[in-house]
Amino acid sequence: MNDELKDIVYNDLFRYTGNARRTSNIYTTYIQEIMSSPEFHYISTLRRTRYYYDQILKYDGIRSSLYTIKFKFFNWRLDRLSRKYHFQIPYDTNIGKGFYLAHFGRVIIHPKSVIGYNVNVSTGVVIGTQFRGKRKGAPHIGNFVWIGANAVIVGNINIGNNVLIAPGAYVNFDVPDGSIVIGNPGLIRRAPGATLSYINNTIQFDEYNVRSDGTKR
Repeated sequence: MNDELKDIVYNDLFRYTGNARRTSNIYTTYIQEIMSSPEFHYISTLRRTRYYYDQILKYDGIRSSLYTIKFKFFNWRLDRLSRKYHFQIPYDTNIGKGFYLAHFGRVIIHPKSVIGYNVNVSTGVVIGTQFRGKRKGAPHIGNFVWIGANAVIVGNINIGNNVLIAPGAYVNFDVPDGSIVIGNPGLIRRAPGATLSYINNTIQFDEYNVRSDGTKR
């Protein structure tokens, strides 16, 4: 992996391991997590598939062909992992750094959704589109958002920063910063510290960048 791809993947890795579980060689930590965590394994493959897809569009000739081969391989791997682990997250979904799948189990995210930094998603979550009416479209989810098990988020809505979506909540409306959403239909409760202690090992945007040798910039 080059520095750009490492920056993306290792930010996700930090969400799972933190500094406490990092070895002197970060690549060793990466391999260990790949082997032990289906969630991180899937996310890592998703990131690589998206990265190689983006590179195809930047180059012509041999470089484009090489990236096409890599993209096809990792897209095949992503499809296999999706069938095995029941995560349905298309590679072209816009997802910020520090994405965390909290539990093993079915998760469905529509490719038109936009997801920010330091977002936690639990099992059974659906983030999808609404095809009719005022809210036609897909959700935009902010930074530092915790989404509980079996929550459903649909429609062209904006979920703010520092928001906790409680397990089983149904959300088809805008949610302001610093809020908790509970119930079906969902109800908003203002809570400035909504995600405190819920989102672990957060990354501060580009603060956790790494070089090719695995050290912090």
